[in-house]
Amino acid sequence: MSATLPPPKDLIVLVADIQQEKTIATLLEARAASLHIRQPNYDIFRHAEHDPGVFNHAGDFLRVFLHQFRYALVILDAAWTGSPTTATEMAHKVQADLDQSGWQNRNAVIVIDPELEIWVWSDSPHVPRVLGTDWDTIRALADERGCWDTDASKPRQPKELLEDVLQETNKRRSAALFEQLTRQVGLERCHDASFMQLRQVLQTWFPMD
Repeated sequence: MSATLPPPKDLIVLVADIQQEKTIATLLEARAASLHIRQPNYDIFRHAEHDPGVFNHAGDFLRVFLHQFRYALVILDAAWTGSPTTATEMAHKVQADLDQSGWQNRNAVIVIDPELEIWVWSDSPHVPRVLGTDWDTIRALADERGCWDTDASKPRQPKELLEDVLQETNKRRSAALFEQLTRQVGLERCHDASFMQLRQVLQTWFPMD
């Protein structure tokens, strides 16, 4: 007599590092209502080889979970040492791998261009408060680095600017910092293309009841 398989969970997420993990977990749990989605039943896995591992092996990694989850979400940065191509081409390559692994029509690939730190930089007053500073100090550091054009909504070097600010405020870059920012910053203020793509995917998969 064969054992009855448990029903599949809603979502499996493959990410490149613990900062991405904490950010996505906080969005799915603490910010589900703000995203206008129901909270899915999910698991998150980090690839041991970080962004290159996600890029090269997402299909193989997720193949074994085909019947355990309804949907698969893959998150990676566009900028990493040895990154071979554009964010769009990276997404197409990973998407093709997932389709060939059996995830057709139930997967999404979010390539954050250039990296997760771009989501930090919205105009929310919570951003400088969580970072322990103010917008004047942040913009002065950005001017010194030459990484934030006056008419641009986002800096060109989001990771480097965040590191400069944290050094200035004697704070440590950590997963907890990203979790705190994700909990407190208004999601409607984030207009980054990759974040808006993520929100649309989640709203399609997990509409509010």
